[in-house]
Amino acid sequence: MNGVSNNLLINPANSNINTFQDIGTGAQAMAVNTDLLCELEVLDSNVSAAYGQFTGGVVNAKTCAPQTEIGKIHGSITYDYTEIDWARYNSISPLEESKFEEPTDDYQKEYTKQGLSTNIYGKLSNDWSFNAYASQRESIIPVKSGFETPKTIDQERHISNLGATLFYTPNASTKAKFGFDYGLLDSLSYVDSNRDSGSTTETETLTLFSELEHRFNLGTLVHKLNFQNSATQRVADNNYSMHWYYAKGSKDWNNTDVVREGAIMGEIEQRQDVLSYDLQANIDPFKLGQSQHNMTIGTGYSHANVAWKRVEDVLLATKINLKELGKDTTCLQSDPYCDEKLTINGWNGQYIAGGTLYKAGDIKAQQDRLNIFIEDNIQWNDQFSTRLGVRADYDSLSSNINISPRSRLSYKPFSNDQLHLSAGWNRYYGQQTLGTELNEIQNDLLYKLSRENPHATWVETQTALSSGARSSALNTPFSDETVLGLNTQIQNWDLGLKWVNRKYQDEISKTKATPFDGSKFFYEYNNDGSGKADIYTLTLKNRQPIALGDSQHLFALGFDYSEVFRSYIDYTSAYDQAIQDEWVSYDGQIIRWSDRPAPNFNQPWTARVNWDITFDTLPVRISNFFSYKDSYDDMVAVSDKNDKVEYEGELLDTYLASEIKPKFTWDMRTTYDWEISKDLRAIFGLTINNVTNRVNTYTTGSTSNDRPRVMTEIGRQFIADVTFKF
Repeated sequence: MNGVSNNLLINPANSNINTFQDIGTGAQAMAVNTDLLCELEVLDSNVSAAYGQFTGGVVNAKTCAPQTEIGKIHGSITYDYTEIDWARYNSISPLEESKFEEPTDDYQKEYTKQGLSTNIYGKLSNDWSFNAYASQRESIIPVKSGFETPKTIDQERHISNLGATLFYTPNASTKAKFGFDYGLLDSLSYVDSNRDSGSTTETETLTLFSELEHRFNLGTLVHKLNFQNSATQRVADNNYSMHWYYAKGSKDWNNTDVVREGAIMGEIEQRQDVLSYDLQANIDPFKLGQSQHNMTIGTGYSHANVAWKRVEDVLLATKINLKELGKDTTCLQSDPYCDEKLTINGWNGQYIAGGTLYKAGDIKAQQDRLNIFIEDNIQWNDQFSTRLGVRADYDSLSSNINISPRSRLSYKPFSNDQLHLSAGWNRYYGQQTLGTELNEIQNDLLYKLSRENPHATWVETQTALSSGARSSALNTPFSDETVLGLNTQIQNWDLGLKWVNRKYQDEISKTKATPFDGSKFFYEYNNDGSGKADIYTLTLKNRQPIALGDSQHLFALGFDYSEVFRSYIDYTSAYDQAIQDEWVSYDGQIIRWSDRPAPNFNQPWTARVNWDITFDTLPVRISNFFSYKDSYDDMVAVSDKNDKVEYEGELLDTYLASEIKPKFTWDMRTTYDWEISKDLRAIFGLTINNVTNRVNTYTTGSTSNDRPRVMTEIGRQFIADVTFKF
């Protein structure tokens, strides 16, 4: 966005979950106000050498100087709203239905969401112009507390964003822009049935960007200097999670056999600072013989500092860590992990004899990146053109210099757009994440806690060897891409056919390693992961609207067939020590839970249709989006005891291949544009998602410790909005 990478470096693939080690920050560093964008470029293949640190695609967005009347300010104010009563929910099993009857943090369907946003822009003089925006979004989600009083509590989410850009154009050969984006996200949540379990997660992001473009003798130079700070903290009511047997007069805050207290995951702080500079020279077109060349040369450097901190030790103790106090033993007066009251299971008191200790710690790391590229767009004649480029990236984490050749060939046999054949071969190196280094160091802070009796000293034993992962020398993951394409124009229609083949190599995976000396196994990060994908795409759209009566229609159709395979579980897999060694039945085989193959959610056929309708005599616009995704097989957990497999006298968790039915959605948006006066308009909008209220299913996924289960997506949903433009 405006030359600033919007990716978080610390642990982007593990950024949507809250654990003892990680905070749910989201993978993107800032929100984007699309109302102010003047250019949006989506590159899914044959990507220029100017872009790096990705293996799939690039979205490049820009804001531009307003071209309005000097001294006149324009803008808009928008409000949107939706709630539970405006949506339908479906279920495919009594189990799923029961989960949402008593909404919890994991199963929510009651909510109120609303947002308010505004943006303004204008030209202050011949040289200066600006744009600015601000937005506020709020979600309130009532969930069951797990207690008699209060029955429900409100989970709250707040997102605030604001920013501004100043544009300066003193003459025809020089222009500049500089600005800032600021975002604040806070989330208040509680743990179901846990006393004193409140925690607030707050993410604050500040981005400063600048760009200077000026002419020189041979072309145009573009300088980009940017700084981004992203800080996240989770503030908890306490730094423990403890289970107790119910004891009247003491551990009796809930009417259950086992009562729980604590915020579970404790307090964590996380920060990322990135300073980057990019220089690009766009050489004026020049001729060599019969060919015309348009050359671009560029270089860039970025320096990132990241920090992670657990403020205090965090204790996790479940009921398996409880022991009976005994008749002749008393608790020490200052021991919060001991209780003398008679328990519901007949114990004469109880005490916590052990647990897991996540120790306080501070981790810092830095990453330096350097890149250089050169690219030449060559027009050989009216029919044949090529784009040849090469990019070199250096990353201080891997200490590798990665060379990425890029090429694209284009052939127009009729010297126009009636028929266009294209091909390309490219290599893309991904972004070396700091997540593996962070996880390895975090693992050193994991201890087991134990004591022989309530008067004994606690014993700490480090458990890092088998519970976490070590890093070997890691290479940067990359993909090799081959592209063949055909585009043609048939009367008013543009038809496109494309085949993209990608081979993913050196992907980072997490595997189990057993030392030769027979000591306990551990997990190790390495580059053993690989994958491949073949994607066939057909697109069809009309260039000019088709008139039907008093209405105008635009159509865009897309059909994809894909064959995708990945051989690995990615580095973010959250391993629970107790679960990893469990035996399970997986597609008829008895294996350890940790040895499950990585899932491949391969939906071969997908189709999408956009249908936009406008009217000649009415200020109404209707936009329809139809989407179809083919069925696929996924491993689903068996819930019926009679269907489970018995092994060595024990019923195992059993997983069978199950067909996930095709998914079809029809989303619609309708707007009515009311011109109140010459300079003021009101636009009333209504969005309807899943118009037909179709029951679409999905799996919760099998790459985490959550057991796979088929669930349904939200049914028909209404969202209303109103915008005032001036």
